[in-house]
Amino acid sequence: MAITPVKNFRIYTGFSRDPDDDVNHLTLDVMDALPNHPVFTNLPVTLLVLGQQQTTFAAAMTDARKGGADRTRAKNTAKQVLVDSLMKIALYCQGEARHDLNTLLSSGFDVVSTNRTSGPLDQPSIIALLNDVSGQLTVRGQAVLNGRAYQVRMSADGGKTWTDMGTFNGARQMVLSPVTPGTTYTVQFCALGGSTGQSDWSDPVTRMAT
Repeated sequence: MAITPVKNFRIYTGFSRDPDDDVNHLTLDVMDALPNHPVFTNLPVTLLVLGQQQTTFAAAMTDARKGGADRTRAKNTAKQVLVDSLMKIALYCQGEARHDLNTLLSSGFDVVSTNRTSGPLDQPSIIALLNDVSGQLTVRGQAVLNGRAYQVRMSADGGKTWTDMGTFNGARQMVLSPVTPGTTYTVQFCALGGSTGQSDWSDPVTRMAT
């Protein structure tokens, strides 16, 4: 596989300004990607500590939904602690993957191009299609370089007809609702942007709604 100079790319560090759910799911992606990684072997924050911080933040998010200034402050404090750790890990991964874009992409972080020349977007992929909440399906997708948004479509007849389920800013968590429990759905998504306007559709994934 050809090596793409990593100087043309960088880890997206704007996650510090992202919504709470996006930060939480980014953390889960990083925790999935980095255990026993052959390159990123000396993380500045251990995955054990990162996991503890993610658990604290997730609990604080749930608590904050009950309302109240104290709960909101606690959630914001937990988020800042988590973001600080993610930033340290992101900068470390950026430095360690200096020669190989594929290694950078394997970090679990989103990667953006520093090249201003527009080109076709890569085909995205669905990591998981979850049915753990009744009446909805959740798509966990793999983001692509320079995708500015993601469009999802869904079919209840095996791909003969499709329903547009909307456009999402990120690919990590795209919630599709309402869906009918007991119905099997086929889902695809594409990235928007690039020189052609959108990528190819992802390979379809099928799941029964609960």
